[in-house]
Parts: sequence; C-alpha cells; structure tokens
Amino acid sequence: MIYEQPDLAEPLSQGDVLDDCPILFWAVPSTAPDAQLESATTKVRVVVLTQACDLAQTKASRVLVAIVHNVQHLVDRAGFVI
Repeated sequence: MIYEQPDLAEPLSQGDVLDDCPILFWAVPSTAPDAQLESATTKVRVVVLTQACDLAQTKASRVLVAIVHNVQHLVDRAGFVI
C-alpha cells in the first residue's frame, strides 16, 4: 500500500516507505582542489520510486529510492512559518 511501511515478508512496491535504509554517497573530505572523493554510508528513511509493475514482475535488479526529509527541517531552512 502506498506510503506505508511494508511487512518484511511482503515484496516491495512503488510508494513503500523504508526506515533505516542504507544509502551510499560520495563525500568530499575537504575544500582542497586535489581532495579525493570518499564513499560513505548512512541509514535514512526512503520511499520506493521504482515502478510497481517492474518490481512485481521482477524486471528490476535495483530499486530507485528517494530520501524522505523531515518537513519541519525543510521549512526551517527556507524560513517559512506553517
């Protein structure tokens, strides 16, 4: 079901929300021009974006996700008042 935490026994579908999903990203350790990118990981809340039909028919070997941000944090950064 859309925007609900799926049961671990259920297959993933588009719109599922996953807590503590490990995400790989590249971090720049310093502002030096010759600084090397370093890989890092973190666990975040995500929503599954991959098409439900591709997941159901096992056509997808990877799953595209988007990070779910805390809305209050975004509002505070933008300077809006709710």
